[in-house]
Amino acid sequence: MNAGEPGLPGQARAEWKAHWPVVLAAFGGVALSTMNTYSMGVFMQPIEHQFGWSRAAITSGQAMAGVATVVLAPFMGTVIDRLGPRRIGLAGAALHCTLTASLGLTGPSILSWQAVWVLLALMNVMILPNVWAAAVSSVFSAGRGLALAVTLCGSGIGSMITPVLAVRLIDRFGWHLAYPALGLSWALMIIPVLFLFFRSAPRSDGSARPHGAPQPVIVADRGGALATLLTARFARLALATLLIASVVVPLGVTLVPILSAGGITRSKAAEIAALMGLASISGRLTIGYLLDHVAARVLAALSVCIPIIACALLIAVPGSIAAATAAVIATGLALGAELDIVAYLASRHFSLGRFGLVFGTLTGLVTLGGGGFGPLALNSTFDHLHSYLPALWVAIPMCLTSSLLFLSLGAYPVPVSQEPR
Repeated sequence: MNAGEPGLPGQARAEWKAHWPVVLAAFGGVALSTMNTYSMGVFMQPIEHQFGWSRAAITSGQAMAGVATVVLAPFMGTVIDRLGPRRIGLAGAALHCTLTASLGLTGPSILSWQAVWVLLALMNVMILPNVWAAAVSSVFSAGRGLALAVTLCGSGIGSMITPVLAVRLIDRFGWHLAYPALGLSWALMIIPVLFLFFRSAPRSDGSARPHGAPQPVIVADRGGALATLLTARFARLALATLLIASVVVPLGVTLVPILSAGGITRSKAAEIAALMGLASISGRLTIGYLLDHVAARVLAALSVCIPIIACALLIAVPGSIAAATAAVIATGLALGAELDIVAYLASRHFSLGRFGLVFGTLTGLVTLGGGGFGPLALNSTFDHLHSYLPALWVAIPMCLTSSLLFLSLGAYPVPVSQEPR
């Protein structure tokens, strides 16, 4: 059903009344999945001080997760169709918390640290956003856009809770015990909610279908899956996504060390960094609304320039609480907009019959750049130059290039009226 048709608001309200617990559970799953991403910056300094490992070596585990996700994410959609998102999400959440707790047992050899990260890398695809979004999409049709936006806001809550919680656990127990305490805390908060409420709507053929939704119209592809990934349009979208993910996610997860390097205390830096979560939620909900009113490629081009503001402030006035606060807010707004825009562009520029493949691949690139090689490059810069400033300067042209690539996508090749809402 298209937006604006009679009865749409009533159907959306009915869906929310019946299925808000699914959104709540998926929201929690997204928040839990960010645990290691937003705690890394807080754990980095105490680990470095105890073992003398370089910051690049400490973040190398996240690079492994990025590589594994790029390889495995495109196939996760098939697994979801076979087993359903509930089984995958529950198992992934339990494994994620358990392996996170085991990070506290590592050292003094860097190999033990990297071994746990290999396991985390392999299971990371079980807690990617498409797992949680699959369940939400299966029970929402008229209200799907808002439901997905609220679900993805879980990452903002994760970025608010995790840094502050991690600092307090480290200060009280030391980093070795802080990791088990962090994993247990998230497990107690989220896994019971997932067990009680995280489910999808079954169809007679065993796959998921939106509650009360008509059979969607799928525009046929002119080629196979490989042909879709080899198009110039996908290449531009993929490169734009990789570039901005390699800037905004590493910037977000490394804010505490960056602010500390500028002269702000670690505890104060963690408090300021917690504001990123509120900004991320605001950005996500705002973008979710604007995508229905503004051309997505224009919105994307503008949004990916927001991190330039953050970089300029961190470069120009290091150590300033006011500048740091503004930089954190700008970073949060960009983080909130990023994945929503990429998902929307993927759904408009490519057939819905290939959405799982396209968005899964793009999600893998986000993990590769944002959770893997981006933080590795950022912290390698610090290891060699004892400053984050050169990396912040490089981030500016990366944002501008991403903006131009998004603009180059042009108009949607498939009329909106041919796609399901």
